[in-house]
Amino acid sequence: MASAGKSSNDKPLHPQKRVTQNPLLQRKPNEEQDRRRQIYLNKVRQTSDDKKWEARSEQILRADFLSRQKQWEVEQARSAPEAPQAPEDEEMAETSDAIDELEFVDHILSQEDQELEAIFSSMEDERQQDDYQTYPMSNYGSDDEEYDKLFEELMSGQEGTENNLAGGKMTNPEDERSMDMS
Repeated sequence: MASAGKSSNDKPLHPQKRVTQNPLLQRKPNEEQDRRRQIYLNKVRQTSDDKKWEARSEQILRADFLSRQKQWEVEQARSAPEAPQAPEDEEMAETSDAIDELEFVDHILSQEDQELEAIFSSMEDERQQDDYQTYPMSNYGSDDEEYDKLFEELMSGQEGTENNLAGGKMTNPEDERSMDMS
């Protein structure tokens, strides 16, 4: 039996095309590796050069800035009037005067500190006296006493109403507070 793709003359049904391979695939494996290696190395060299130029540009800018600053300082020194040189004796006298002034200032500051401390302590004393006058000592801790007084008043009021309702006699509140001995 003959195959479906061939006729009895052994000719293919479709005319054959000449197959050409991709020229990039025709390279040898060593050539492809060499090409990739060269591309990678070129990229590494380029980044290295870029970093070097960047560092150099910063150095150039820094050197330029420093040179301009020195030129400006030289110009300022030229344009500034010259100060007369004072003799050493006058400098010593001025230095001792400055030291005396500093001692005087320190003395005044210490006096002011003492006065401020005195004012603060007197204010604190006044505040404590005001607190004492506002809240006398007899009221401190008297919450229980006030509660007891209110309770006694309430109880005496209830007992009085019970006695009045029962038609009984009125009792003295002092008697109610005393202990029942019967």
